[in-house]
Amino acid sequence: MQAMLAIVQSEDAEAALDRLKPLGLPSLSRVASSGGFLRQGNTALWIAVPPGKLGPVMSALRETCQRRTTYVPAQLEVAQLASAFPVEVEVGGATVFICDVERFEQI
Repeated sequence: MQAMLAIVQSEDAEAALDRLKPLGLPSLSRVASSGGFLRQGNTALWIAVPPGKLGPVMSALRETCQRRTTYVPAQLEVAQLASAFPVEVEVGGATVFICDVERFEQI
């Protein structure tokens, strides 16, 4: 058994959960979070992954958690005038941590 923590953008979370639920995972939990350099909403998915299911779980995340381009304001100071102009950044995808589980119980 492995424990997976997948941090995804909130807008991708529902699609990811819809793809993960049919896999019959023993535990699948959703926790709202925020952070990153853009301070945008994220969702942390805690997933118990039984042997043989890591590939399908990773495939579901790859298919539903897409990288995309967005624009954020950046500050520019020229001749003592401050203005904001948009800067293109890439966001999305998933950050995934996987750990082996020595013991798993459902109570």
